[in-house]
Amino acid sequence: MKVGIGTYSFGGIASYLGLGPTLLEKFQMIKELGFDYVELLPADLDYEIEDIKAWLKQTGLEVISIHAKPTEEIVKKMAALGGKVVIWAGSPFNCKAEAIELAHELDEMADMAAPYGMKVAYHNHSQEFFVDEGKPILEYVIENSSKCFFQLDCGWAMNAGTYPPSFIRRYKNRFIAIHVKENSKVQGPGPRPASRHEQKQENASPFGNVKELPLEERQKILDGFNARLESEEGKKRFQVQCKLGAPESNINWQEIKNALDEQDIESYWIVEREGFYTDHDLCLKEDSAWLKANIH
Repeated sequence: MKVGIGTYSFGGIASYLGLGPTLLEKFQMIKELGFDYVELLPADLDYEIEDIKAWLKQTGLEVISIHAKPTEEIVKKMAALGGKVVIWAGSPFNCKAEAIELAHELDEMADMAAPYGMKVAYHNHSQEFFVDEGKPILEYVIENSSKCFFQLDCGWAMNAGTYPPSFIRRYKNRFIAIHVKENSKVQGPGPRPASRHEQKQENASPFGNVKELPLEERQKILDGFNARLESEEGKKRFQVQCKLGAPESNINWQEIKNALDEQDIESYWIVEREGFYTDHDLCLKEDSAWLKANIH
């Protein structure tokens, strides 16, 4: 079984901001920890494409995906790297109507990406399982799109109260990837998420123009995120993760594999950690080893 990991796990928000280890250093660590392929972040594409290709060849890794809003520039670069899919890692929407708007936007992005041989997908957190008009709003996105795919973050889905194997089977052939994130507690989807029609500055991503920001400004953004993570709400959100296969886990990874195997498309397994139950490298190394030893 091949297992991937996102460069996000090597620095978290700092990685989005282009801070921390270089991309080559991340590739080297990823290979040493036993992973086979990589999910990038937008800042990773600030390097020259030919350099990234050389580093992939040097480490024997493959780029599968990127967490980024699907633009033609991103799609072109990923196609040049041999990637498979551009995954939008969350966008504000808070009701059925807005979910349908998002679904149509994703299909338009999929049409744009198709000539480059690339697919488009959407990634969930817990908030996409907020219920509006009797149904989790993510389901309206899935049901009203036909050309895009989805990356089910199994940890956040379970944290919201949605059992991943059942969800995968309900929407067979829509899941091109999953995020492997162990979970130990159901907390629910939280309050109604932000609207996609709120003022643009409130919804704007701080990562969209990273390469244009001075290092001091990037550090300021990072400090703000870290402060929120240290808050009571931040700790509550991230302390639900645990060791893969731990007794307190409420996720059945083999049943997730069984559900994905029933699809007619290949689905990529990508580890993502916001928090680490032990030393960073040991945690990730054990994640890779556990999946390869226990999932068949």
